Amino acid sequence: MQEPCGKCTKTVYPTEKVEAAGKWFHKGCFKCNNDECGITLSLKTFKAFEGAVYCDRHVPKPTHTAVSDSVSVVHALHAPKKTAEGIHKAQVGTGEVPTYGIDSIAVQHAVTAPKKPIENIGNVKKDNALGSHEELHAASS
Repeated sequence: MQEPCGKCTKTVYPTEKVEAAGKWFHKGCFKCNNDECGITLSLKTFKAFEGAVYCDRHVPKPTHTAVSDSVSVVHALHAPKKTAEGIHKAQVGTGEVPTYGIDSIAVQHAVTAPKKPIENIGNVKKDNALGSHEELHAASS
């Protein structure tokens, strides 16, 4: 099947075709679409924009789209921001490091926790360089 050239609209034969940007081009017509440039392109160097081919230097830059300018997007960008909830409410978004004082939940939980009795504290015998506890009293008398 023969297709028309994307540049000159003449028939492109399979032996001379270059396929890019959804179109076929003659090898001689595969040039930058910028009027002042006209540099011959290759499949590695071309950039496609709206069905036309350009060199890297002259490819048009995309502009605003209908999606980014739509009313719903603009409305969403200007919507009020959700505020933080919970213990870190004062520090969110300020850049400050949160501080945990005596009134934090973790400290209050630890302070009000039931105390565990210490076991066997009266039965501890201490050894030192002179010997056992009994030998120490005998040596000092």
